[in-house]
Amino acid sequence: MIKIINLDKSYTNVSNNEIIIYKNLSLEIKKWDFVSILGTSWSWKTTLFNLIAWLDDFEKWEINVNNNFLSKMNYEEKTNFRWKNISFIFQQYNLIDNLTVEENVDLIIELNKLKRRYETKEILKIVWLENKINSYPYNLSWWEQQRVAVARAFVWETSILLADEPTWNLDIENTNIIIDLINKLHKDTNNTIIMITHDLNIAKVADKIYSVENHILVLK
Repeated sequence: MIKIINLDKSYTNVSNNEIIIYKNLSLEIKKWDFVSILGTSWSWKTTLFNLIAWLDDFEKWEINVNNNFLSKMNYEEKTNFRWKNISFIFQQYNLIDNLTVEENVDLIIELNKLKRRYETKEILKIVWLENKINSYPYNLSWWEQQRVAVARAFVWETSILLADEPTWNLDIENTNIIIDLINKLHKDTNNTIIMITHDLNIAKVADKIYSVENHILVLK
C-alpha cells in the first residue's frame, strides 16, 4: 500500500548548518494496516506526515503508493492523486469558519468531484453531530470541531487516512471518543491509517507502533 525507500530530509539553520531530520528512512505499510508513529514534540513527526502526503519536499526519496511511484509524477499529477487516495485529520482541525458543518464536510468532495463513501447526514450521525449540521465551527466546542474533521476525513472514498495528533488539546473523555470513532471507521471502511501521536496510550490502538529514533523509524 505505502512504501518509503531510503528517504532523506534535512534543512539548513540560520547558522548555515545542515540539520538532518531523516536519513535513509524506509517504511512499508500494508493495505488496511493501522499504524501509529510515536515521538516527542521535537522528533519531526509532523514533518514525516507532510512527507508521506507530499506536502513537503525531500532530497532523496521514493514513495510508492498503490504501485504508483511519486517521483515520476509532476505537481498536478501528485495533487490529483492525493485527493483521490488520501484524506487527512489535522491537529488544528482546519475547518472554515464561514461554512456550516455540512459545507465543511462536503467542500473537498465538491471541489474535486470525488466519490462519496457516506452521505453527509449519515457520517454526521456516526460522529454524533447530526443535530449540528447547520452550525458553524465557531459555535462548536473543540471536541465537536474535531468530530467534524473526522467526518470530513471519512466521507469520501479514499484508501489512506493520515491523522496528525488527532486528539491534540482534548481531555481524556473526548480523546477516547475520537480514538474510538477513528478505530470504528477504520474497521468499517478498511482504510489504511497512519496516525502521528506523542502519547503511547493513544498509539496502542493501532496494529503497529513505530517510534522516531535517531532519524529513522523503529518498530516497537
